[in-house]
Amino acid sequence: MFKTGRYILAGLLVTPAFAAVPTVKVLIARSLDHVVVEGTDLTKTIHTQKRSESYVGRKKISFNCAPSKAFSGRFPKNALLVASLSSPTGLVSWGKNKYQGELQLLTNPGQERCDLVNRISLEDYIKTLLSKEMNGTWPVEALKAQAVAARTYAFDRLKHDGNVQLEQEKLYHLESSEKDQVSGTFFDVTAKTLQASKETEGEILVGPSGRVTPAFFHSKCGGKTLRPDQVWGGVEEGYRSVNCTFCQKTGMRDWNYKVHNQKMTSMIDQVLKKYYSEKLQAGQLKVMPDTLENSEIRLYAGDRLHIIKKSYIRNMAGRQLLPSNNFTISMQNGEFLAKGHGYGHGVGLCQLGALELAKRGYDYRQILSFYFPRHRMKKVY
Repeated sequence: MFKTGRYILAGLLVTPAFAAVPTVKVLIARSLDHVVVEGTDLTKTIHTQKRSESYVGRKKISFNCAPSKAFSGRFPKNALLVASLSSPTGLVSWGKNKYQGELQLLTNPGQERCDLVNRISLEDYIKTLLSKEMNGTWPVEALKAQAVAARTYAFDRLKHDGNVQLEQEKLYHLESSEKDQVSGTFFDVTAKTLQASKETEGEILVGPSGRVTPAFFHSKCGGKTLRPDQVWGGVEEGYRSVNCTFCQKTGMRDWNYKVHNQKMTSMIDQVLKKYYSEKLQAGQLKVMPDTLENSEIRLYAGDRLHIIKKSYIRNMAGRQLLPSNNFTISMQNGEFLAKGHGYGHGVGLCQLGALELAKRGYDYRQILSFYFPRHRMKKVY
């Protein structure tokens, strides 16, 4: 695999798609009853009333998210931008956390609650994210690989018909959660995350055709990465499953869990209904021989054969029972036994593998080339 001990990522394209660093809107909290924002020389804009007000010195501003306080009328069915708060210092506080950029208050659709959004420069977003999605003390080359992957994922959420969409078109682009990416705050920035963002500024991954697609990442693949279609069903350009031995000695060890027959039967029934529009026939479940290479399991319910994606079973079972998509299921003493490797969905960049490669002297381009062998780097600003 490593014929020369290194992988060289395809040439870096330097023609920028646009000049300015884009702004990203990140949902940081949902369904809040009461919001208190604090800062110096704050400017408050109430969008529902089309008015702004500025304050001198330190100021604390409270929002009651009841409809009568936030705006006139009932809460709308769709989210609505209610208020924005910013400071010339570049920092605004919510609770114990300081955020760069602007904080925006949205209505939560159908509820008498508020959602909170951080409108922030994409590069400032990457600086805070690295300590949350990886580790701010890891080797900088691993952090740089993570920075490019996370920036690519965010950039994909910003684009529209091949262009960066006007940021006013969406109330938010990403959630700060495992659904998208977990972002941090001003205090999560470290010297290494700052360096990783700065030295990869504007760099993203694109597929063989030059199209931007999301760059996924996970904690530990357990020996082999997966393609998006093996996990979620949708095909993303350029992905290839790669064998990875670099994460084996770190992170979560191999795992196994017993699942009672009744619980497994219930989960399989729910999976069939949700993803296949099928019902489970009466009769004892029988699992066919399985290997880690299989992305699906084959089982009989009575005399009917079902072929089910493992990722669908994991979605239903939860991450505590099935920590990764890299597992086998067998029968043992009348119970189901799930054995597996790794942690996370297994698609794209293996973070613990990247850590080991960085320790061995590989730079971020070589790390990305290993996990995304058909992608190439592009500088977009």
